[in-house]
Amino acid sequence: MLLTGKTVFSCSSDHMASKITAKKNDDDDSDYEIIEGESKTALAAAGTSPWIDSATLELRHRIGRGPFGDVWLATHHQSTKDNEVAIKMLHPINKDQMRVVVDKFKDLVSKSQGMENVCLLRGVSIISGRICLVMKFYEGCVGDKMALLKRGKLSLSDVLRYGIDLVTGILELHAKGFLILNLKPSNFLLNDNDTAILGDVGVPYLLHSIPLPSSDMIMRLGTPNYMAPEQWQPEVRGPMSFETDSWGFGCSIVEMLTGVQPWSGKSIDEIYNLVVIKREKLTIPNAIPPPLEKLLQGCFMYDLRSRPSMTDILHVFKRLQNSEEEEFWSFWRGVDSTEIRKSSAYLGYTEWFLSKDQLQVGDTVRSRKPANSCKHENMDVPEGKVVGLERDTTDSDGFALVKVHGVHDPLRVHVSVLERVTKDLASGDWGCQLSGEGLHLSFRWLKDTVWVSL
Repeated sequence: MLLTGKTVFSCSSDHMASKITAKKNDDDDSDYEIIEGESKTALAAAGTSPWIDSATLELRHRIGRGPFGDVWLATHHQSTKDNEVAIKMLHPINKDQMRVVVDKFKDLVSKSQGMENVCLLRGVSIISGRICLVMKFYEGCVGDKMALLKRGKLSLSDVLRYGIDLVTGILELHAKGFLILNLKPSNFLLNDNDTAILGDVGVPYLLHSIPLPSSDMIMRLGTPNYMAPEQWQPEVRGPMSFETDSWGFGCSIVEMLTGVQPWSGKSIDEIYNLVVIKREKLTIPNAIPPPLEKLLQGCFMYDLRSRPSMTDILHVFKRLQNSEEEEFWSFWRGVDSTEIRKSSAYLGYTEWFLSKDQLQVGDTVRSRKPANSCKHENMDVPEGKVVGLERDTTDSDGFALVKVHGVHDPLRVHVSVLERVTKDLASGDWGCQLSGEGLHLSFRWLKDTVWVSL
């Protein structure tokens, strides 16, 4: 059956008995809803769609299982040729949430097209009542490669090379607004050129805030061994942000360097107790370049604001890959300058936290308060305006010239002890949502706009 306008496709399927009917929506003529019934699989959509008819998909055998579903090897039968594909089949979700999740997955498929270091997504389907993400099949993954090596660990050169591949893919997804939340070696696929490809494209993130049948899936988003503190009970311990993926990436790099899974041998409850309650950090392997050691330590900061961003990580990895042994130390001295330590170490901030707040001429600033404190211990700069910036090659942050009311000459202050202020809010401040209980807000800046992470 094919109707124009409010388009409804109806086709036969041996896997599922359901129908999708057009639903009135003044803003979107392609709107549809999934209704369980006696008819066969159908899709209501107008124009080009990432939907794949389940009748064209032939499941062969299961090749993986994760916290959010199973992975199957399958054949996608098409008019021109048959393609071997991998299918991520989600665990069952509530029927009244099917349409919402399908729309989220279709949006992901559309926005991920053309990404070089992200697995190729071919479309979305429903098989036996379960939502499926259809993607290109890759023969191997980093986890499989490690399993074949002595002691299961990779060389530093391979870790850096794969790390650069992966961060490039992560940044591609972050640029489209997607978090991954499930970074681990078994999800790092390898293509024919031995390039690492992201195999998980943010399924936990897409399911966030969706009512799920499994209490375990509601309580945590990801694989426990690789989860940041805020991923456990995210509605309570959030917000989550791009730096949440920095934790999972750090866990994966440690595993690739050591051949040992993070928190190996620990139960889920034990991992929760170690990571969330005791705030313990993974042990960083010995005999690695100081910049990499410092970077990994930053990845495991409990406060996500103090972790390196993916751009920071990519910068360090590329510099390490292109540097000789004797250059490691000189490079790191440039990143972690003595001047910053002298001026801001007592405040309790990491250089990663400080690097996120780039001042510009015209910004209103004040003295930065100590980390995890709501009060200022000193107010050398109660409030003023940046009228000039001084930077050189030895200090990437430099000094700011701040004009303070009542003081004739501008004050020369190192930027690491200043924070940008707009209407009494500073970058990185925590807040509390008045309409909710126990929810955190994290403020970010883009010029004069305040972005709030819930």
